[in-house]
Amino acid sequence: MERKTIREMHVDYGPVVTISRAYGCPGKIVAQDLALNLNKRLVGSQTPHWKWISKEILEESARELKLNKYMIKEAVNANEKGVMDDMIISLAQKFYPSDAKVKKTLAEVIKGFAREGHVIIVGRAGVSLTRSIKKSLHIRLQAPVEWRIKIISERQKISIDEARRKLLEIDYKRDHLREYFEGMKVDDSIFDIVFNYQTMNEEEILECIVKIMELKKMI
Repeated sequence: MERKTIREMHVDYGPVVTISRAYGCPGKIVAQDLALNLNKRLVGSQTPHWKWISKEILEESARELKLNKYMIKEAVNANEKGVMDDMIISLAQKFYPSDAKVKKTLAEVIKGFAREGHVIIVGRAGVSLTRSIKKSLHIRLQAPVEWRIKIISERQKISIDEARRKLLEIDYKRDHLREYFEGMKVDDSIFDIVFNYQTMNEEEILECIVKIMELKKMI
């Protein structure tokens, strides 16, 4: 039942931008530059300034549950367990909440940021939790697999095989979290716009995002 209602939010919350990224596409850079761009427009204005968040979601969830943020990250990234498995784990580890409780807390934290508005949410299935907000824009940064593997290998100074393994693992975990909150398999149709990071640079992507936000009367 929770999965069917978890993403429902009041349409007048926001404005909110979510950025989902395939592994190897630097969503945090786009979010940071977008926040700077939007806030330059607000100099001297009483309108709340924009902020971008990513790790803050894990940190706030950790505070709520009184856990280390790395434990939250592990629970969020865990593969789905059955109800009985969850019960057994909760009983065996009395002071450790179930993965379902961790994900519910994560969702509530994201919804809290969305209620405040003027926020850019990077990852953490933000799109699945805020799509009902009228003043929202949901972005996907994508690029061909082989291109991303090469970029990851070069940036992290690891082999192509290791880069491929990491890409497949992290892409799967990110997809799984979105599907958990959606309650079904999802594709790129849940996003408003998908950018190909191989063929567009940050400046071009940023300019497009700002223009769309203007058209949607989010700024």
